[in-house]
Amino acid sequence: MNRSCFILWSVLLVSQIPIFVQQTLTPDTVLYDIQARCLRNGGVLYRDVLEPNLPGIVWVHAVVRSAIGWSTPALRVFDLFAVLTIGLLLGRLATSGTECHRAKQTIRAATLLGIMGFYLGTSEWCHAQRDTWMLLPCLLALLIRINVLRRTEDNRAATSGMPVRQLALTTLEGILWAAGFWLKPFVAIPAVAVLIGSLRFSPTVRAWSLQMLAVLSGGLLCGAVGIVWMIHNGCWPYFVDMVLNWNGDYFQAGRSRWTWGRYVSHAIRFQPWILLHIVALDVSVKKLWLRRKSADASCQMRDDMVADLLALLYLGWVAQAFFLQQLFDYIHVPGILLAWTICVRSASTSPASGGRQPTGTMPPQRLDEIRTTQRNLIYAAFIAFVYLVITVSPVFRWNRQRQWLPCFQACFGTPLSPVSKDQIAQIPFPRWSELQPMLDYARQTKIANQSLMAYNGNLIHLYPELGFQPATRFVYLDVLARSFPERHDMMIAAIEQSAVRYVVTDLREDGWEGDIPDGSLLPPSLAKHQSELCFPYSQTPVFRSGGYVLFRIDYPIAHLSRDYVPLARP
Repeated sequence: MNRSCFILWSVLLVSQIPIFVQQTLTPDTVLYDIQARCLRNGGVLYRDVLEPNLPGIVWVHAVVRSAIGWSTPALRVFDLFAVLTIGLLLGRLATSGTECHRAKQTIRAATLLGIMGFYLGTSEWCHAQRDTWMLLPCLLALLIRINVLRRTEDNRAATSGMPVRQLALTTLEGILWAAGFWLKPFVAIPAVAVLIGSLRFSPTVRAWSLQMLAVLSGGLLCGAVGIVWMIHNGCWPYFVDMVLNWNGDYFQAGRSRWTWGRYVSHAIRFQPWILLHIVALDVSVKKLWLRRKSADASCQMRDDMVADLLALLYLGWVAQAFFLQQLFDYIHVPGILLAWTICVRSASTSPASGGRQPTGTMPPQRLDEIRTTQRNLIYAAFIAFVYLVITVSPVFRWNRQRQWLPCFQACFGTPLSPVSKDQIAQIPFPRWSELQPMLDYARQTKIANQSLMAYNGNLIHLYPELGFQPATRFVYLDVLARSFPERHDMMIAAIEQSAVRYVVTDLREDGWEGDIPDGSLLPPSLAKHQSELCFPYSQTPVFRSGGYVLFRIDYPIAHLSRDYVPLARP
């Protein structure tokens, strides 16, 4: 790593890590922590906490939390380490085919610097998420695939059988793909794309088939171990019920919110990084579908192997993220990491940067003109991109950066104030300055464990802050009520049969945008027809802090809301 890259890298980490590790965890992350605690306390997944996803992420949380503790900074440090490892692996892929040691260092530094610059500037909603974490085993599997193909090319022994070393590697590759699948099954799309695309670089179809059989064996082994664990834990029948009877409605509810308006908002939040897809898609499609002629076919084959498989991984990832999943920001983080790597690799292998030269009878003077033009275009695009990043990235905002010292002190035990938490937050969920009085009130009035429910998903932080456990399996009650309208009777029965006596809601998240008079527990227009409102707004309000309201359950639960913002309508 040259001196300038080292200085930039050091400044980025020193200025951002204290703030990063003190940011609030996302509601999803807290939910997985709750499930990990449930698991460690002898609970049964899916039965005790309703969960539409595979249990892989809960396993990760259970292991990581047992090893490094339950604090927010601890998990964020693990998340940062995972992203750093991903950056190192992507840097290795970006430099494949580069012979100069100094050039390799520069390319790897640029890859890692861009990845960390992007990730540290994303919102809390993108951090400590399984979509990013599952990229790690996928990259390891990809590197094994490349290694196996190169060994197969160097010695053609695979045509008559598979050496023991290759058998072990391909089996491990299958285990890694399956590990990603346990985190999220959508990883199957890029995995299949890479495995099928590797046929081009295998000496024979038979050799490739033997490798795929070993990969499949490794995947089935990993899958069987997970299923055996689920049966032993007792959660298997509840998981099967979730898959067969619940997930269809959950998937449709999520897809119904995939609109162009939400996509535009998503693109704005990711600017200018989302522009990388334009270049990466162009490079990847051309690489895969346009045949290039080269005088050195062997060298090109080796370079094409990495470039093709990386392009297939990227295209497969983008396809499943945009066309199969819901439009949540964290889903698209790995795609941008891969897009950045492809852009860096493409720039580093262009003739302007000393990469593969154009062939044919082109005069040397014309070649120099092409190199100069390409070099100028690359430099101009890079400068424009850096300018946009500096302009819009939260990394460079002073109102956030001035909280560096309190965050640094918090890393050594000094409590971070609610005001500072709100200042470093990019997404104000929860609003700590308003939530803290609610926490204090719950402690002062000695509300008991499992008698308090967090109605809105972004209020799930109430549980770890108070040391409580959810009283029912429906932890995300507002989300689940919208996703499973036909199950409302089951949810209402679970609440009525539980020890829940108090519910905290967020007026703002439920759509209320008007003012709330001081001293009023509810806005007057809501209080007038409170009995007609959905649960829990039909109950007795006893305390309010900002937009957060604590209700006491005094009346039968008439109905749950089916709307995303039930208070937005008059």
